[in-house]
Amino acid sequence: MRLLTLLSPALLAVTAFAADAESSSSSPESATSASSAAESSSSSSSSSSSSAVPEPTPDGQIWKPKWTDDSLKSYTKHCASKTTLTAEIYTLGEMYPTLKTWAPELKVFYHKQHYPGSWDGEDKHGNERELIKMDFEDLPFAVREWLQRNPKQRHFSVQNDVVFFAPGAIYPIMPLWVEEPAVEEGSLGGDCEGVFEDLENYSTEPKDGVVLSRLEHKKTGKNAIEVTLEAFQVKKAEQKRDEL
Repeated sequence: MRLLTLLSPALLAVTAFAADAESSSSSPESATSASSAAESSSSSSSSSSSSAVPEPTPDGQIWKPKWTDDSLKSYTKHCASKTTLTAEIYTLGEMYPTLKTWAPELKVFYHKQHYPGSWDGEDKHGNERELIKMDFEDLPFAVREWLQRNPKQRHFSVQNDVVFFAPGAIYPIMPLWVEEPAVEEGSLGGDCEGVFEDLENYSTEPKDGVVLSRLEHKKTGKNAIEVTLEAFQVKKAEQKRDEL
């Protein structure tokens, strides 16, 4: 499963098949030979198909939220915050001529890389696969820092002041996209400092003390989107004392 796929050699296969068919029609012996070869090829193809390596699950699908509001009833939320961002989104079919300036480097960057998926990790395959384009400076500060600390990551293509990524690339680091909640006057606020930066504590399922995150997106134009991301920490609610 590659971000940029090549055309399959179907035309060559059809040409070869046509040549075999023409040759086999010249005599009964050649027809029998062709039939045997076809059976052997079919058997080999079936065996090859059964042993084919399955496509890996997109990272976006692995890291999409596996919880609902109902599943959080036994937890309390802490450090809840939301961030709304705007960006451009394109399918691979729109790469030319719209993104022709960046297309060559995109092809090099994503060569032999697994596509992380679109929203919720869904892989639409082919020219329907999507890429988001943002100015680097418009990324949240924590995301920019993460990219600088991880120069060998293969989900975000940074080209000078522009960055490209599939929607599915957001999910594995989603808390980094959310600004920390503002410290209210008179409150300690220290408990929330850096809470979204610890990706080791980020989870797709509710557990005591973990950080959960989710997003909503909507199109605001042909190639324009608005994304709202939410993150918070959950803690197991204390059992209420029985009233006398």
